[in-house]
Amino acid sequence: MTLPRPGLPVAAALLSLAAALLPAAPVRAEEPLPPRYEILFSTTLDAECGARLVSSAVTGTASAEERLFRPFGPGAGGAVARGARALVWDAPMAWWFGVALHEASGHGGRAREFDASPGVHLGSPWGGRDSYASFDLAGTSSEERLYIYIGGVEANTLTATLLERRAVEGVRMRPIELLFLLSNRLVASDYVLRTTPNPRTEPARFFGEYQGGGDVANYLGFLHELHDTGGGITPTAVDATIEREYRRLRRQAYWNALDPGAWWALASALRQAVRGDDTAALSLPRAGRFRYMPVLSSEWTPSGGGTSLEWMMAPAGPAEGSPAAPRARTWSFVARRGRGPSGAFAALGASAEDIVPAGRFRLGGAAEAWRDPRGGLGGGARLRARLVRGALRGLYIDLGVKSQGYWIAQPATPGPYAAIGLLLP
Repeated sequence: MTLPRPGLPVAAALLSLAAALLPAAPVRAEEPLPPRYEILFSTTLDAECGARLVSSAVTGTASAEERLFRPFGPGAGGAVARGARALVWDAPMAWWFGVALHEASGHGGRAREFDASPGVHLGSPWGGRDSYASFDLAGTSSEERLYIYIGGVEANTLTATLLERRAVEGVRMRPIELLFLLSNRLVASDYVLRTTPNPRTEPARFFGEYQGGGDVANYLGFLHELHDTGGGITPTAVDATIEREYRRLRRQAYWNALDPGAWWALASALRQAVRGDDTAALSLPRAGRFRYMPVLSSEWTPSGGGTSLEWMMAPAGPAEGSPAAPRARTWSFVARRGRGPSGAFAALGASAEDIVPAGRFRLGGAAEAWRDPRGGLGGGARLRARLVRGALRGLYIDLGVKSQGYWIAQPATPGPYAAIGLLLP
């Protein structure tokens, strides 16, 4: 179906293409950090576990591609070969990796959290909507079902954010990794703007999407069930609350689609396709000795649709391990706001990686405080302790605790939680 009002996303795409092809402004040469591999395990193999694991698989694919295409060189022949690869392999595979993450760790992770017996079927990267997750919703509450249907887009949104932090840190990324970032960020917009029929003008098709397990239709249905009473979703009409929340999701989807990090990733991928996989990505803006990136995103929460503005920054200095290495890898500050059937909600948060040295460890973490119309004030915090010396260098432990309320990709229930991971190199 044709997207209405496509002007801003199309303009952003054209600017990305122009940025990819124009000569880069002269900046001080900086050695990028090597590509990064990371694994993380929790009891439910949740969204963040999937984000780390699948991103590592994409990085491994990028390394193999780089070796295979190195003989083509930087000339016209190499540009044609890499361009063809980007169209017929990188773009569909980047999207497919995002689909695998969406189904297995997004929906699947939330379903495991609520003992809903998830199953996953992955179709072809070149197919249509032939990948899906299944789960047993018997005995689950409306709120738990909301979390399960939120889970897929939640995993994609988190992954895009983590990859943007990696970009700000200065980690080297190749075309398929950059397209993976772009794909994950655009999932929330694609679901709302392209794949879900308008419930006001096409109620029968919207009802079919709802019956068929479509994420947006079921999210709106369970959101209505949790917060409101009324007619719900039928083949001939939808409740006014659902129609209003759908319109809000559409507005937020445009905000999400204009994320600067997504279009930076597209421009950098196009640049590398033309000039070679070892070409540096486009330079990020600086304030003093810090690189930074503003990030726009949208979230589907149990209280309704929300938008976020996140400010990421990292020292533009020597790589970790050198005598003059910066004390922290990245800092991030985020403000979230939204509205749903029961009223407005908001949150403020911050995160930092490797900000405090503690003997053989570097400590980092994240914290967020929120207010929502159902649970009132709430908050959560997470500490990460990573070994930076010794035989187990790179091993880390996450310890977190949260109150009632929604924190993206964190457990739904209040209380403590933990995970263990490994970061290489």
